[in-house]
Amino acid sequence: MKTIKSLFTLIAGIAMIAFLGSFTATAVGLPQYVLLFDAGFAAMALIPKGSFSVALMAVTPDLSALTTDFVKFGGSILRKMVNTMDIGEGWTIFKNVKEPIAMPKLSALGAPRPYSADDNTSGNGAKFTDRVLTVYQSKWDFDVDPEVYRNSYLASDSKAPFYQFILEQMGLEYYAAINDSVLLDGVRNGAGTTAAAIADGLRTILTAEATAETIAAITVPELTATTAVTGVETFMSGHSAWKRDQKGVIFCSFTTFDNYKKHYRVLNGFGFNPRANGEYYLDGFKDIKLKGVSWMGTNGGLISSFKNALAFGTDGERIQVAASARRNISEVRLMMPVGIQIADLDSIAISDTFLSGEAAGGGEG
Repeated sequence: MKTIKSLFTLIAGIAMIAFLGSFTATAVGLPQYVLLFDAGFAAMALIPKGSFSVALMAVTPDLSALTTDFVKFGGSILRKMVNTMDIGEGWTIFKNVKEPIAMPKLSALGAPRPYSADDNTSGNGAKFTDRVLTVYQSKWDFDVDPEVYRNSYLASDSKAPFYQFILEQMGLEYYAAINDSVLLDGVRNGAGTTAAAIADGLRTILTAEATAETIAAITVPELTATTAVTGVETFMSGHSAWKRDQKGVIFCSFTTFDNYKKHYRVLNGFGFNPRANGEYYLDGFKDIKLKGVSWMGTNGGLISSFKNALAFGTDGERIQVAASARRNISEVRLMMPVGIQIADLDSIAISDTFLSGEAAGGGEG
C-alpha cells in the first residue's frame, strides 16, 4: 500500500509539473530564480538558479484576438510589455525582513566650545534616532484551466509554450504592479483590493513627514521644456552644503527628463551627452546625476537620495508560491512581502511639486 501511495505521489508530481510548466522570475536588484515544486505541492519557492529571464502577471487571458488562422496554423503569442522593478542606485534593499526592523541613526548633541576648566556636559553626547521598516504580505491568486483554451490557444498545431507564457507573464506583471502602483503612490490599506493598497509609497510617507515639519520641500518652478534645467539646478542648490560634495542621484519622471534634455540642448548648442558610464550628471556638481525612472510615473517633482537613503524591504530572496490541484484546474497563489521607508530623512530632499503629485509639464523645446 505504501508503494502504491508513493507511486501515486510521483505520478501526481509529474502531472503537476507538466501542467504548470516552468515559472521563472527576476526583480531588479534581487537574484534571479527558478520555481521548484515540493513533492506534496502544498508550497513552492523561487530559489537562485543560473540566468533566467522574468515573469509576473495577468488574469484570464483575453480571447478576443483569436483568429481562424491562429487555430489552423498555430502562431506566436505576443506578451504584453510591462515595467520591471526599477530600483537600484539610491535604494538600500533589505531582503530578510521577518519583522519590523529599526534603521538607527547616530548623531551628536551639542557642539565644540572654547576651553575652560569647568565641566560642561549638559546637552552634549550621543543621539540615536530610529526609522522603522515594516513589510506587508501581498498576494495574487489565479487559476489555470486548460479546457478553456482547448480549441483556441491549445489547438494541436500551435507551437506556443502555453503554460510557460501564462506563468511568466503573471510574474512580470506582479513586479510591474509593485513598481507602478506602490513605490511612489502606495497607501497602505489591509482591506484594500488594489496593488496600491499593499504598502505606503514614498510620496505618502514624505507627505506625512512634511505635515509634521520633519522635512521641508524645496520650491522649484514647473519643469517644462523651457525651464527644466534652471529648475533642477535650483533644486540642487537648495540642498544642504554637505550634499553638494557627495555622490547622489536625483530621480524624476521620464517626461521631466525629456524636458531637461530639450532645455539643455537649447542652452548648450544641442549638446547633451552622458559620461562614459552612460549617466547624465549635473553641471557644476561633483557627482550628482539626474535619472528618469518609471516608478515616478507622471509626477512632475524631484526627489534626491544620498547614501542610498531610500529603503525597500521584502522577506528573504524568494517569492512564495502555493499551488494545488482541483480536478483538472491548477490553483496558484503568489505572495511577495513589500515595505518602503526612508532610512535617513537628512539624506534626501524633495521638491514641492513632488508632494503635490502635479503631472510633469510638457512644452516645446
